[in-house]
Amino acid sequence: MKLTGAEIFLKMLELYHVKHVFGLPGETTLSLYKSWANFPSIQHILTHDERSASYMAEAYAKITGAVGICEAPSPGGTHPAPGILEAFKGSIPVICFTSDVPFNYDKRNMLSGFNQNRFYEAITKESLLVTNAVDMPYLIRRAFRIALSGRPGAVHVRIPMNIYTEQAEIDDLYADKHGNRWPNSRPIADLDAIHKAVDLLQKAKFPVLICGQGALVSDAGNTIKKFAEIFNIPVGCTTTAKGTISEIDPFSIRVVGARGGTSYSNKFIEKADLIFFVGSNTDSAGTDSWKLPNKSVLSTKIIHLDICGIEAGNNYHTDVTLIGDAKATLEVMLNVQGDSIIQRQQPIREIIHEAMEKLDSSIKKASISHSLPINPVRLVKSIESLLPKKSYIIIEPSIGSIFSLAYLVQKKPGRMFISNYSQGALGYVIPASLAASVASPDATIIGIGGDGSFHFNCGELETFARLNANIKYIVCKNDSYGWIRGEAEHVYHSTFWETDFSSVDYVKIAEGFGIKGFRITKSDDLLQVLEKVFSYKGPALIEVPVPNENDVVPPVPRWGKNAMQQKKEYYY
Repeated sequence: MKLTGAEIFLKMLELYHVKHVFGLPGETTLSLYKSWANFPSIQHILTHDERSASYMAEAYAKITGAVGICEAPSPGGTHPAPGILEAFKGSIPVICFTSDVPFNYDKRNMLSGFNQNRFYEAITKESLLVTNAVDMPYLIRRAFRIALSGRPGAVHVRIPMNIYTEQAEIDDLYADKHGNRWPNSRPIADLDAIHKAVDLLQKAKFPVLICGQGALVSDAGNTIKKFAEIFNIPVGCTTTAKGTISEIDPFSIRVVGARGGTSYSNKFIEKADLIFFVGSNTDSAGTDSWKLPNKSVLSTKIIHLDICGIEAGNNYHTDVTLIGDAKATLEVMLNVQGDSIIQRQQPIREIIHEAMEKLDSSIKKASISHSLPINPVRLVKSIESLLPKKSYIIIEPSIGSIFSLAYLVQKKPGRMFISNYSQGALGYVIPASLAASVASPDATIIGIGGDGSFHFNCGELETFARLNANIKYIVCKNDSYGWIRGEAEHVYHSTFWETDFSSVDYVKIAEGFGIKGFRITKSDDLLQVLEKVFSYKGPALIEVPVPNENDVVPPVPRWGKNAMQQKKEYYY
């Protein structure tokens, strides 16, 4: 079968059941776009920025369970880097295809040519170069396999523009059997290690299980729920694992760590004599810079289950290391234990219930506050009370993220929260919200971002309007980089320098893009406006005035001491 490189590329994506690709055209991709018209099953989502396209691919992978795909022309070849790095560090399977000038023409200083492979090698699992059209099927299969195998992650494929027009006789058009879904394999940890882990769990007086994103990816929620009941063990989730089990489950202690964890949840870790990490890379955010648990306290036993042998035991002295899929390995551990429920000296369920009641009581006053600017606790509790049946909440580092992680109770298990807390860069909410709408068009997408982030890629509001995406974008307005103000005051004890910017009318901007805009000007209007926006089908922007993080301080443990000394309003 004789085909052009462009036809081979698109046929391979068809074979991998790719439904959406995020990107924008350039001179080095025009021959690919010419052929794309003959492949209507692969929808191209036109973006305004290659960075946005990469964030869209990353968020799309989280929601669909399929490999996220983005593409970029050579002039914008560096622009996808932020989203690709987020996927690489966050273990999200994404393939970024970039076109290029003919190979070695960068040496002749051809416009837009550069060594893309060298650039991407540092932020992907592998960067591939297609030098012949005949190699395209093999290299695309390899890209999918790398993205999905072991610890998932980002892969880059560089395709010179002449390859798209080159014709080749092809006899290997097929996709690997694992396809483009993740997890694509479920290895089980060593059985001897499993028995040792079960023995430690049986003997522990006050163990705690901490879920990382790997538990959520593995769809281990039901298994963890049963595990908690049999092993009589509290279950906490890191920022990226929120929703692994329902937060109203009697064994849930909700979010733990430094990004969404509260004192009521984190105290369980401080008290524990055994920590069981499941699918966690034990990063600084999930452990409050390795103080939860404190890595210097060797009396605390550690069991670590992870798909990646590099991450398991990476940051803590581990008593038992389990290398395997979370769901599959936990099911074997349940079989080893049987139906006999482990009895603890302390009434675990009662302790959890009391702590979560205290957590909820601690914010009761704030949740009904009628202050203006709007108290962020009231904002997230109002959103919680009105959540449509099928919803996704998209967040990024801002006043809305930490408060929603800590205080918006997720009642149904599963991935409802989408965040970028592997790198934590701004400019995520807008593109990730768009990706969520493409991935799940029947869902209501609620993006909560800061006004500082808005300016990174507000051009994608046109994409919201063009696709009539059912996105409710809440802009938390305080005319500053509020997180930086909080860090400056409560950690560096410094004055604010280059954190504030001019007031902007975000409603007018939204309306200019053809999007309905709403503004909260009176505290009593909050619920009414949210109800109106959530009932409207289509894109809408809500401008909500909020205080700065240095004044109304979110649950960030290292900010607490100074916030209390300064008698600031501090939640933790």
